[in-house]
Amino acid sequence: MVSSTRIVLDTLLPAQADPVLSLGAADARFDAFYAEFDRTVTPRLRTAFRLAVWAALWISPLLIGRLPPLTRLEPPARERALGAMARSRVYLLRQLLMLLKLVVGFCYGADPQVRAVIGYPRPPMSLMKVLKRDL
Repeated sequence: MVSSTRIVLDTLLPAQADPVLSLGAADARFDAFYAEFDRTVTPRLRTAFRLAVWAALWISPLLIGRLPPLTRLEPPARERALGAMARSRVYLLRQLLMLLKLVVGFCYGADPQVRAVIGYPRPPMSLMKVLKRDL
């Protein structure tokens, strides 16, 4: 994964942000998740995710009056820039940030360490077990 994408994801979900959930996006094995995501999603979603990363890198700093890219800003300014993107009057920018959060959230929630910390250690049930149980 490109380092600029990693900076966007680490800004959205930094390590040590919570005393209980100390893992960040980088610690949640996002590289492996992204490889699978990129391979399996529809071309439209793949393009939208890449556009979302691009907008976070190049447009969000402009929303706080700073020059892009996001990678040259300090972490507090990065957070302000993404926050401004979330509050933007432009619907597309808000939706692109929501897509970034959604993808990072899916990766984070699928991580076994995160699931164990939040008390959800159960492995997912196979579809056949669910169907047999419900019949």
